[in-house]
Amino acid sequence: MKVSYFPGCTLRTKAKDLDFYARRCAEILGVELCEIENWQCCGASFISAKDEVASKLSSVRALAAARDAEQPLVTVCSACHNVIKQTNHAMQTDAEFAAKANLYMSQDKEPTAAYNGETTVYHYLELLRDVVGFDKLKEAVKNPL
Repeated sequence: MKVSYFPGCTLRTKAKDLDFYARRCAEILGVELCEIENWQCCGASFISAKDEVASKLSSVRALAAARDAEQPLVTVCSACHNVIKQTNHAMQTDAEFAAKANLYMSQDKEPTAAYNGETTVYHYLELLRDVVGFDKLKEAVKNPL
């Protein structure tokens, strides 16, 4: 199974080991984490931004990239998961937010098709529980505690 992977800023700086082991475990379980090209901060660090849409554009771009790859999006970072999941929900339910985000994206150097919240978003642990399943996890254990 292939999934679009959004590592996030923290896994690139303070939590490199978490990123390494998430990738290694996914590989063992038959999940290919396809890192989204040119991803940028999800927007979690822009809490004081005046333009809510602009601060979430990188999340919308990541969601659109996953949609275009026909893959769900997964992240290990809980802050990224929260922002991306809320952004995806806003793209589904808030017409004004979605229109502004899509307008911004239509002016990108390489514009993508309008995004409307089509991507399924998982936290890594949700992916393990809901997609991989506990039986497969149990089979993969080499040294039980």
